[in-house]
Amino acid sequence: MDIREAQAALVALGYSLVVDNKPGPATKAAIQAFQVSHGLHVDGIIGPKTTAALNVATAGRPQGVSVIDRAKFFAYLRSGKAPMFGSSLSTGQVRGIEGILDGFAQTGDGRDKTLGYGLATARREIGSGMVPVREGFSKTDAAARAYVAKHYPNKGYSKPAGPWGHVYYGRGIVQLTWFDNYEREGIAADLDRALAPEFAAELMFAGLLDGRWNKQGKGIAYLPTAGHDDLKNARRTVNLTDHWEEIASFYRQFMAAIAAART
Repeated sequence: MDIREAQAALVALGYSLVVDNKPGPATKAAIQAFQVSHGLHVDGIIGPKTTAALNVATAGRPQGVSVIDRAKFFAYLRSGKAPMFGSSLSTGQVRGIEGILDGFAQTGDGRDKTLGYGLATARREIGSGMVPVREGFSKTDAAARAYVAKHYPNKGYSKPAGPWGHVYYGRGIVQLTWFDNYEREGIAADLDRALAPEFAAELMFAGLLDGRWNKQGKGIAYLPTAGHDDLKNARRTVNLTDHWEEIASFYRQFMAAIAAART
């Protein structure tokens, strides 16, 4: 565990600390306080026993998004340093990104890399608007029904299904399709819930982590916490390797924004 990871874990546990990746006196004091409270040797060093204790103490707690300064995060995205958005963000874009951050807090794994890749995936799947969409970027249910009937007439999800007569075409960020999948997520009767930013993000991150989108049960292990990012194969978490280079560019920009939000 490096300094930044330890700082993030300590902040998630309630210690007052700035996550800046610098081993200063405040960080040492927080580590010592944690060691005292857990009966460890008090030396202010992140050794194996302290690392293990931190991992146990923070198990199940989302850490990544909880320690991001969102004002700094959005300021970076507006700075021109992230060309995927130019130099401004609309209210709708901010609302969509906020939904992704909130969804990550619910179903993410606390890792910056997972958050960054989820944001990058969203940027590709739903465009710069960053809000969940209906299939074909249709504005209404009627328009989406017409779109899938025209373009996918032989696909079952282009036709009404289930007891409510809904058409279970794609909705969301990584789009949810087919009646059975909507039913699995508990929204078969209220399928437009997949268009709610936070809920759509929760579904996206759950799928990135457990591999449901590629139906192979292999999630985002292509981006190890320590080690080389395999950004080409990371795209397999959603759809083979299509557009992987574009998504990799978005990922690097979002990771820079996340880093800026911690300084």
